Amino acid sequence: MNTRVVVALLIVLAGAAALFMIPEPPSPEDLSAGAPATRVLQPLPSALQGGPNACLPCHAQVVDEWRRSMHSQAFTDPQVRAPEQSDNFRKTECLPCHAPRPVFAFGIEEGTRVLARGTRQHDGIDCLSCHDLGNGHIAGTMSFPDAACVPQAEPRLSTPALCAPCHDQHNLHQEWLVSPAAERGQDCNSCHMPHVQRPAANGLPAREGRSHDFPGGRDREFAVAGLELSAELDAEQRELIVQLTNTFAAHNLPSDSRNRALDLVVTLRDLSGRALPAIPDLGDRHPGGETGTARQRFRNPYRSSGNPSTQLPAGETAELRVPVEGAVSAEVEVYYKLQPWIPDSEAAWKLRQVLDLP
Repeated sequence: MNTRVVVALLIVLAGAAALFMIPEPPSPEDLSAGAPATRVLQPLPSALQGGPNACLPCHAQVVDEWRRSMHSQAFTDPQVRAPEQSDNFRKTECLPCHAPRPVFAFGIEEGTRVLARGTRQHDGIDCLSCHDLGNGHIAGTMSFPDAACVPQAEPRLSTPALCAPCHDQHNLHQEWLVSPAAERGQDCNSCHMPHVQRPAANGLPAREGRSHDFPGGRDREFAVAGLELSAELDAEQRELIVQLTNTFAAHNLPSDSRNRALDLVVTLRDLSGRALPAIPDLGDRHPGGETGTARQRFRNPYRSSGNPSTQLPAGETAELRVPVEGAVSAEVEVYYKLQPWIPDSEAAWKLRQVLDLP
């Protein structure tokens, strides 16, 4: 055979072999999310791929807690799907954190982001989002080779490293890192996954686990426990001194989602019960915030607004001083809003104090 033909054939064969060695190129979505380009997910056994329903036989209590949580509603919540939010997830950049693939496979390393999954999106942030190791095994706090899902011990399962890929999109993890709570050794689980007693299967004694209710800002009792509101009259200066303290001391308030707002409102009233007019220099006036003699807003605004953050940092106190000339009483209120432009009456919850002014 002609030498030139042989060389040509060898070149062609080498090129063909090289094609099989080149990893599948990542999609633009994967690259924008910062995922490793060549990562391959090792699937779980088929019996474990059905989402939360597959976990029910052994973990019914945990699944019930998850179903009450906002994690289970991360994809279906009307607030999330609103036009000004994900717009029914037409804003595809919202999908990775509201219906994520396994974090251990696609986001656990620093500087990477989770990827959106294309199946069972209605389950939101489900069991496999946090417990699928991506290597064909389930992550647990300890190994149980005889359990149905054969969990493997994974220390990072109980650390902020698992939460950060989604919850640091708006700097929440960074806020915690510099907080008094972090200095004390308290992390996400300390508040959002408290210890509970779990009934054990197969006649074994009960054991300690962690709640999967994931309480947050929408849970009034939980949220109010992290705020301290006080008001007192400075009789000499004729000013009402109002203080709001972030006693949670684990992250700023309000946190994470940029559409949330915390409004401090003081309404002064005269002898007839009428509200005194707004003091021009003491009011963050905005749609939904027209009332009150004085107002102060705490919020991490949308990036596109160019406005600075006015969040209440962890462990810090904000003070509002309001002149009370002509007033005989004061109403001091705190409103937690899921949308920044809604009126006070539509807030998710509020705190309220009423004071007589001598």
